[in-house]
Amino acid sequence: MTSLSTGTRREQNKRATKQAIVDAVAQLLHQGADTALTANQIADAAGISRRTLFNYFPTVDAIYSYPLHQVLDTMVESMGEAADSVPLLDSIIQALKSDEVAEQLGQVAHFGAYIIGNEPNGCITANMNEWQQATADVLDKFGRRYPHADSFSIRVLTHALLGAGQAAFDEWMEHIPAQQNQNMDISPELIATFHTLVTKAMHTLEQGFKHFPLNSTSISKDI
Repeated sequence: MTSLSTGTRREQNKRATKQAIVDAVAQLLHQGADTALTANQIADAAGISRRTLFNYFPTVDAIYSYPLHQVLDTMVESMGEAADSVPLLDSIIQALKSDEVAEQLGQVAHFGAYIIGNEPNGCITANMNEWQQATADVLDKFGRRYPHADSFSIRVLTHALLGAGQAAFDEWMEHIPAQQNQNMDISPELIATFHTLVTKAMHTLEQGFKHFPLNSTSISKDI
């Protein structure tokens, strides 16, 4: 699993600084930021200069997508570390149980809700580009980790994972009371709900759709 305990000292320090910047953004949102955050605001909150901020992230929107990249990296790493006898999706579901991933998913949910709330400011278009980049990154990582795998199968798996995650987020957004979504006062209980939905989405992929429960009640009633 990807963590600060892996990689060179320089890589560890870089990840720590990037995470500190992301945490500063999360704190600003918790404090009730109701307009698009500026680079200066984020740099001040993180205790760094604007120039340093852009040394670590090319754009402000890249900061919002960083937790998503972390989760996806963890998924790829968990699949690579799994024993041959462990199905790939089982390894992902196990990885989702870690406290580290739970925290990352919390930021994915929080930032995603903020982006939706700032759609008039153009955040959606920019983050759609980040989502496409995340897809390309995962495809590349899968290709490197499984060089002999069928490229089409890798592509289908990648889009299935990302699509399931998006479905979980869309479902989760319906659980957020309008007032909480507006002032970004998203409770730990709502974050836990998102974590549960992502895990259920992975279980759905694992089980397949051969016996798709078209006549059953919504999955949201089980969370």
